[in-house]
Amino acid sequence: MAIRAESRGNLSNGERPDTLYAFVAGLYVAILLTPIIILGISTVSADGATLYVSFLVSVTLLGIIAGWLISHTAGLAIRLGRHDIIWLLVAIPFVPFVGVFAASGIGVSPPGIAIVLAMVTMIGGMFTSLPLVTMSRNRYTTAALAGTTEITEWEGRWSQRWRQISYGVMIIAILGSSAGIIAQVMFRVEWAGDLYLLMVLWAPLAGAGNPRTFRVTDAGLVVERPMLHRFRPWTAFTGYSLNDEALVIHRKGWWRQNLRCDRDDIDNVDAVTAALDTVLADRTGPFSKNV
Repeated sequence: MAIRAESRGNLSNGERPDTLYAFVAGLYVAILLTPIIILGISTVSADGATLYVSFLVSVTLLGIIAGWLISHTAGLAIRLGRHDIIWLLVAIPFVPFVGVFAASGIGVSPPGIAIVLAMVTMIGGMFTSLPLVTMSRNRYTTAALAGTTEITEWEGRWSQRWRQISYGVMIIAILGSSAGIIAQVMFRVEWAGDLYLLMVLWAPLAGAGNPRTFRVTDAGLVVERPMLHRFRPWTAFTGYSLNDEALVIHRKGWWRQNLRCDRDDIDNVDAVTAALDTVLADRTGPFSKNV
């Protein structure tokens, strides 16, 4: 089992966010705040050209201001990437959209411009929040792994059972949302259009069949997906179990998803379990191993 020391980067909690990070984060903030300004302007002028130009100017100015402030906030990317609560950044842009339709559902008619702005916020927020979360995670991982020792690594997909479950959920989401849209458009079943929300289930499961790279280091476990690297210290785990189907690394907290890896994908199971025995025995307490 190879043991090698590697420096994964030289970031620190005191380092300012880089230009790319500040740009994306500033744009994200601008997309969230601009609708408030445009709603205020719409009470004075309903001219489409005026509102459009105001939107562009507002996004630009707010993006510059927010980006500058973020670029001068030391350690922001690393602090955000450390916590799972960062996923709220992805959920927040959906709030205005859900709010508009909730208001319609209780008989309150929002202005037409509010519906448009809610959709723009949702779409723009989605396309900026996901890169923002990814960059935050990656920068935290780089900082956490600086100077650590890597013990072993392997690649693996979710276990076969969980892949089958995820495929089934994705198929239901795609068919259900498509059927809802067709029912609304062709048969005037208004409530059926809301079934498109099932597509939300598709996104987090889309990569279920893709392999992930697991890296065991003396500081913690790294799980790498295309474009996204996630570091978790060993104190975040309670142990692991191994059976004929999968290697399961157990996380603390019943609400957290355990990390499952198809056993058939692991080239050297003995090396992997030996590495886990070494790092987990002293840091997490009792664990189970069923071979």
